[in-house]
Amino acid sequence: MEHDELLKTHNFIVTTKGLELKDKSIQPTGVGDTAQFDGLNPGAGGGGSLSLLALNRNRNRNRNRNRNRNRNRNRNRSFMDAVSTGGILEPWEERDALHQRRSEWVALPLTPPPTLQTLRRQCVDLLEKQYLLQQPDQEMRRAEIDRESQLELSGYLRPLGIENTGGYGATEALFHVILALTDEIGLRYKDRFNVLRPNQIEPRLRPVLPFPGHASFPSNHSYQSFSIAFLFSRMLPEHPASSELFQSARRIAENREWAGVHYAADTQAGYELARMTAPVLEKVCETKMYEALSEWI
Repeated sequence: MEHDELLKTHNFIVTTKGLELKDKSIQPTGVGDTAQFDGLNPGAGGGGSLSLLALNRNRNRNRNRNRNRNRNRNRNRSFMDAVSTGGILEPWEERDALHQRRSEWVALPLTPPPTLQTLRRQCVDLLEKQYLLQQPDQEMRRAEIDRESQLELSGYLRPLGIENTGGYGATEALFHVILALTDEIGLRYKDRFNVLRPNQIEPRLRPVLPFPGHASFPSNHSYQSFSIAFLFSRMLPEHPASSELFQSARRIAENREWAGVHYAADTQAGYELARMTAPVLEKVCETKMYEALSEWI
């Protein structure tokens, strides 16, 4: 019998000791059976008394068990998802190394954003892209924009010919680390310049992606994509697909313009920031780069 059923089938009164049976001549079935009634204790005078605190404690214990079980299940699922995609949960060692070298990347002389008048002119180009994106011949670009809005690596693995090939887990892990580190750096520069998004300047723009909750300049997609291209080319400069990786990075960056969430100036700034931070990222990611290099030689 569950506690809820016990409360329904017997009459209780509230006392200073808790809940107590109204008719003390009735002894609830299972009194003293702790396996069945956790928290039910017989009264000293032979009547049954039921501690309300004990009942609540038991219910809370069950809730906590379920909550912990779900938390562990979600944690395991996140870990397995990261492993299955070649990713990592958190590159804390590289992030710590990045923070130790903060002076090498936090205040770089990035070209400032254009004037408001120039940004308005660039919005005209975005309006044209907005119209063209709805045409049948842009179906592939629309699919790319949707896919690239998530954290995924196909745009970087495909140019290297390893999108559906096993044995390149360290290369994928390196790319995930670069994405994580450059995301933090890029957000710091966005906060520094605090440029409005295109549709905040040109109301006729209708972005095809949800409005990002941070500033526009520089484009993080541009910065992250070109950072992967720069570091791979430093790791394996003789690889024939390095140029294709840069082309793919450019495509990913420009797709954000087609989506209506970035100016052309944001794309260019992302490229510049990637070029400027490549030396410090190479130092921070040195171990991961050696691990990835072993898969190619």
